[in-house]
Amino acid sequence: DYLSKHSGDIAAWNKMAEACLATSDFQGAAYCYEEVILGCPLDSSIHAKLGEVYCTAGGLANAKLARKHLAQAVQLDPNNLRAWYGLIAAAEGYLEEVERLSGKGRKEAEEEGVEVAKELIKFGGEKLMQVYKET
Repeated sequence: DYLSKHSGDIAAWNKMAEACLATSDFQGAAYCYEEVILGCPLDSSIHAKLGEVYCTAGGLANAKLARKHLAQAVQLDPNNLRAWYGLIAAAEGYLEEVERLSGKGRKEAEEEGVEVAKELIKFGGEKLMQVYKET
């Protein structure tokens, strides 16, 4: 009720996302974090959280969304290790989802993003190694 009257309250959307996560309502949490991103589009940690939520929710479409937001998080903050780990996990999750598909759906998914996912895993691993060597 509060959010319907105060839709611009970013802190309230963030609290609502946390409440949704506490009840394992991943789609609700994703919606709330999307609203937070509208108010804070340059916040790397919010993009990372949203990517994690999509990754946890599962499914091919959510794996793509997870990759998108985690990639945005590392673009905004290249030192965000949580986002790098999440990006690798999301790419691996995407590959697992593609393996579950069969027939035409699998062929389309393979054409669309399997190589990208493999490259993200490789690049993300290299980046993590680089960051750890620098510390």
